[in-house]
Amino acid sequence: MLATDDNFSIPAESQKTSIGQFGLSDLRWILRRGWLFPVVGTLIGLLLALTVVASMPQLYTSTARILVDRSVNRFLQDSKIVDQPTLDDVDMAGQFYVLSSDSIILPVIRSLKLTQDPEFVGRTGARTTEDEGNPCAKSWGGPCLSYGIRTAKDYFKKLMGWKTVTALDPDTLLERTAAEKFLRRLTIERGDVNNVISISFASEDPTKAAKIANAIADTYIEKVGERKLASNKLVNQFLEQRLQETKQQSIDADRALQEFKAANNLTGITTTVDNALISRLRSEYVDLERKASDIAEAVGPDHMAVAKLHKQMDALNAAIRAETERVTGSEELSIVDPKREYHNIEEDLAPEAPNDELIARLKKLDSAAQAKYRDLDFTAHTLRVLYHTGLRKYDELNQTSRDTQDAHIITSGSPPLHKDSNKSLLVLGGGIVFGFMSGVAAAVGRELLAGVYRTPEQVTRDTGAYCVILPTVAMRKRGRLDDYVLDAPYSRYTEAIRKVRASMRAYPSPNSDKVIGVVSSVANEGKTTVAHNFASLLSAYSRCKTLIIDCDLHRRNLTAELAPDAREGLLEALDDPSQLAKYVSKRQRSGVDVLPCALSERNPNVAELLGSAQMEKLLAVARESYDFIIIEIAPIVSVVDIKMIEHMVDKFIFVVEWGKTKRSLVDEALSEAEVIRDRIACMILNKADPATLRTIESYKGQRIAEYFEE
Repeated sequence: MLATDDNFSIPAESQKTSIGQFGLSDLRWILRRGWLFPVVGTLIGLLLALTVVASMPQLYTSTARILVDRSVNRFLQDSKIVDQPTLDDVDMAGQFYVLSSDSIILPVIRSLKLTQDPEFVGRTGARTTEDEGNPCAKSWGGPCLSYGIRTAKDYFKKLMGWKTVTALDPDTLLERTAAEKFLRRLTIERGDVNNVISISFASEDPTKAAKIANAIADTYIEKVGERKLASNKLVNQFLEQRLQETKQQSIDADRALQEFKAANNLTGITTTVDNALISRLRSEYVDLERKASDIAEAVGPDHMAVAKLHKQMDALNAAIRAETERVTGSEELSIVDPKREYHNIEEDLAPEAPNDELIARLKKLDSAAQAKYRDLDFTAHTLRVLYHTGLRKYDELNQTSRDTQDAHIITSGSPPLHKDSNKSLLVLGGGIVFGFMSGVAAAVGRELLAGVYRTPEQVTRDTGAYCVILPTVAMRKRGRLDDYVLDAPYSRYTEAIRKVRASMRAYPSPNSDKVIGVVSSVANEGKTTVAHNFASLLSAYSRCKTLIIDCDLHRRNLTAELAPDAREGLLEALDDPSQLAKYVSKRQRSGVDVLPCALSERNPNVAELLGSAQMEKLLAVARESYDFIIIEIAPIVSVVDIKMIEHMVDKFIFVVEWGKTKRSLVDEALSEAEVIRDRIACMILNKADPATLRTIESYKGQRIAEYFEE
């Protein structure tokens, strides 16, 4: 059966496809033809994966977990709240880099003496600390040989004047080697909860894995505490300096105010309440009010932290009321309306309102003195509030920062009970997939690099023409294929030639398809055999009077096969087209008439002869006497003959050699003779390997060949 469909119409999308496009159908038949590549690739990949798995150390993984949480220490303290930000994603991401930094892993390596552990530095590295100096003094094995080669190389470089690389200190080299292996075994991950970090370490010894994971966690906690103490010390120094400056500024402001009062007779006047304790309490009340509002927006007004803040605010309100009554003796001073608490306390930041006596004395002063008084009073009051606020925060920082921790271990690493097996399975699966894909890539790459046609679908997609495939025929009894369609009328080859005839009958041209040209891209593609067998089929089975003309005047293969003894032929007929019958030789078995070319050597005027008016007259005479005229024309890419004779030809049969003719060459041939593209009745994929065809068409089953008799 042919590797194409019985429907001779070509889909529009196939007619527009460019040369060289690769489709899924191509991949299907490439894998059918080259199935051995994926199989061998899969086996090689599996073998390599098994080798890798066998050489991989069996590891145990232990995990320790750290909770990094500053929210409790910063916002949910029993008696006070410190102004510090919550933990965010950026801060957490930074902790991953901290845990894998040299500041954490190097102390662990040194404390556990991993530079002497063969698992991290190899057996040669582990012996280095014991076998310092020349290793040849103790043994003549591999270390001595390596030492000798290295010494010889250094001596040769020194002799040639080349710069030698400065060798690292052995201890440093061992430490860096252990650190690199350490980092490959270390995994830092974020847990399901945002502020939980998982520290996993893999080792060949389960106890060692747990020991190292815990050492990393302990070192991290220690380093975090050290950084916190250092930062607190720096903050304390800054706050102390700032408090001293604020205190001195407050004293200077009070001194300036008292001097101004004494100079302007404003002393000795009973004023409103001016108590440092009340000012401090009211300042704390404002801070708590702001924090309660911020926390309520974040977690809701019913949160426990908000409730604690309100209790502290009530206590401050009672303390302010009691102190005010004590100082003034009045029972009317209190903060009653909660909605006005914030505004009343904010007003305390402004200078106290003068009483009537003070106002009377101020009125006696000019406007400049009154403005200076208000400025001095406001400055002194503001600096006092700032000083008391800073002093309170300084006390809170010293009381809370020393006893709180930002991170602590919630799960210590324990020796695992089972080995890690996921990586082994992953390596095996990856090796199989890699081997299979490599085999597929090799099969596809081989086919793409070949760039030839192997299926009719490829030809149809590239050219837009209907295509049949002709298998290679093994001739055991005869050495020629002249009349193979007569020798094997029920063979696949003959059925394919019938397909060509059927495709021409399915779509006849208005000018009656009598003159049919058989062409190819280059020589030796089998167009001579195809032309004669097609003519024999038309004459013997279709009972059509058929003439075959050898118009390949360069090689004359058709004449050599069908009329080797001819002395007259095409050239003589061109001189007198009316005498065509005189120069025709008849094939007795098939009944085909042959017009040979009896040239003894090549004629340089061949193209002009084929395109001449005499050739048109000759074909006109032949049209009157024959049902079909088959013309074998020289290859398109080799010579220009096709361009001279194409206007006399009704239809063309284009022969392409299976597995040898490049797809780009067919594209070039069709580009050279673009005018024949629309008149190609059929493309023939010739000389196909039968064994490969059976592999490509295996999906059709065995019953497809029941009608063939080779």
